[in-house]
Parts: sequence; structure tokens; C-alpha cells
Amino acid sequence: MTKLIIFDWDDVITLRSKEGYFKCYHEALDAVGIHLSPEEELTRIIAKWGKHHREELKELLKENLGLVNKACEVYEQKFFGDTFINELKILDGTQELLKRLSKKYILAISTGQHPKMFPRIEKKFSIPGVFSQIIFAYDICDPEKQKPNPYSLLKIMKNQKAKPEETVFIGDARTDMIMAQNAGVTPIAVLTGQMSKSEAEKLGVKYIIKDVRDLEKVLEKIKLE
Repeated sequence: MTKLIIFDWDDVITLRSKEGYFKCYHEALDAVGIHLSPEEELTRIIAKWGKHHREELKELLKENLGLVNKACEVYEQKFFGDTFINELKILDGTQELLKRLSKKYILAISTGQHPKMFPRIEKKFSIPGVFSQIIFAYDICDPEKQKPNPYSLLKIMKNQKAKPEETVFIGDARTDMIMAQNAGVTPIAVLTGQMSKSEAEKLGVKYIIKDVRDLEKVLEKIKLE
């Protein structure tokens, strides 16, 4: 019986996060005079996806590490300004879904989103205050405890007094699915981010949904199994 639902945030609840991050990284590179091909830029971003933005920029600027500090300054200006948040959208009915789920389950978040940006996102999209716990990747000091390490999920389960078999995790990326598997919880892949259905299937993910609004159907299936 499912007791706890843990969500990744970007491209699960709010969509087009990937496009927002990519735009911030691209503009940071442009500001320091580095121009990669679109294919190479994408490859380098994905290589460090979910890591701190400084790690991403080190990968993007690995031949020009002396530019990382300046690029970080520009990235932060863009990210904490309007560049990122203006790219975001949310699917109709998402807020109502969260309210319904909160009446049946404990809800929590494990996210790579920045804790300083999160309140702005909540306000812009009128996100209901239904989450019992939020763990931000930026608050995890040890890089070894970042995704796909199960640290954040294990911590949430401990605090919320839920067992792995009572917990599901919804994410949009390969590292999300591996993290859930490493924690012993049920992974649910959502196809609104960077992972395709075939990629999720190759990871052995049983539950794959088009978008978060299909979550209730999956939860019903899990209940009946």
C-alpha cells in the first residue's frame, strides 16, 4: 500500500525546466566568448545533468577552466533573474491533482531545483502547500550523496516513517530511476522531461506515464497488485 509519494520537480511538476536551464547555460557561455556546437553543448550539459551549476559549467568549459567563475556569475544572473522562470509552464489540473493526492498520501520532494528559486516558482504557479518535506540537491554538501545515490529518498522515508515498499518516486531522468531503484522504492517515469519510454523500459521501469496527471491511474494499479 502506497503511503509516501516523492516527486522530482523540474519537468515533472513544472515543465520546460530543461529548456530554461539550457538557455541559462548557453547565455553564460556566450557571455565569456565560448561557442560550442548545439550538439556538443547538449552532450556536455547532459553529462553532468542534475549536478551543481558550477560542475555543469566546468564540463562546458573544460578547455577554458579559467572562465568558470565569470560564467557562474552570468549563469546566476540569468537563473535568478527572469531567463529561467519565464521558460516554465505547468499543465492544467496539476494544482488540483496535488491537493487530491495530499488527502490520501504523504507528499514530498527531492529536487535539483535551487531553494532560492523555488518560492518564486510556487508563487507564480499557485502551488498548494501540500509537501511534508523538501530536499534540495543544493543542501546536500557531499557530492557523493547526489543522484543517483539514494541519500535524499532514504532521508525522506526515515523522516516520514515510510518503508521503501510504501514509497513511490516520480522522475523524468535516468538518474531519477536509478536513484529510486537504489533506494528500493517504486520508480515511476514521466515522459515530460529528458527520458523516452524506451530508455525507461531499458532501465526496467514498470510504470511509465505521459505526464504527472496520469499518476492517479498508476497508483490505483499499484494498489490492486
